Amino acid sequence: MKYLINAILEIAEQNPDGFTVKLPTLEHVTSGFICAYAETQNCFNVDGLEKVLKHALENGQIVGGWFNTENNLFYFDSSKVFETESEAVEFGKQNLQIAIFDLNELREIRL
Repeated sequence: MKYLINAILEIAEQNPDGFTVKLPTLEHVTSGFICAYAETQNCFNVDGLEKVLKHALENGQIVGGWFNTENNLFYFDSSKVFETESEAVEFGKQNLQIAIFDLNELREIRL
């Protein structure tokens, strides 16, 4: 777990605008629609990242991160990748998300 924590922290530092990777390879996910699980909302710093990693390893193995300019915190999420926007929107609503992210067009979609 410590290796993954350190590796994800390094990826976050190299990608301050955000990232999405697949565990355990840490390969960047470059297409699809990304939505976070409600269980890992408001996870930041090392403690939050550890919670996210544990959840992701049991639920699809996708971890994302993004910087919130409103409070200057870098958030980590256990996420799910969808092929269609409609599937991601539905999952987002079920998981009380305010937005999903379209990796194909690199745009946020507010719900």
